[in-house]
Amino acid sequence: MSMDKVRAKNFYQDDGDKTMLNWFLYEYSNIVYSKIEENPELKNYRKKHCANEIEAFCVYLSKRLKKSINDAQTGHTKGITIDARYVYEFYPENTYQQTQRLLDSALSAWNEHVLVCSNCPNKCLIHGYEITEMFDNLETTGWPTRKHNQQK
Repeated sequence: MSMDKVRAKNFYQDDGDKTMLNWFLYEYSNIVYSKIEENPELKNYRKKHCANEIEAFCVYLSKRLKKSINDAQTGHTKGITIDARYVYEFYPENTYQQTQRLLDSALSAWNEHVLVCSNCPNKCLIHGYEITEMFDNLETTGWPTRKHNQQK
């Protein structure tokens, strides 16, 4: 899977934003993008929206999960919520059916990402607000980052 569909620069403005949580969301947004590409039921969606628009949606969706992730980590909720409201905020005229398909892709991406992350030594969700070099490594060495290469 190519991890270049959604640009990492969407997740930071300066070095203070280069956190583990933002890295996790960057990776998640790329998986959402891939799930949208793979989903045959979203063929019409892909025809209507160019790559930049799909990228913008994936970034928006992933960033909207920050509060849900925080609520789950602090015990305010039992888990994260991928809410249809996030889709309608970005696409106010979206149909119910297309919204459900996008949510299915987002949930599938979440499940895949959490599974992969469970074996990753970085533990981005646990150390979410720690600064990471992974964004800088991505800029200098390309994908995958040095830390990910050390896993192999």
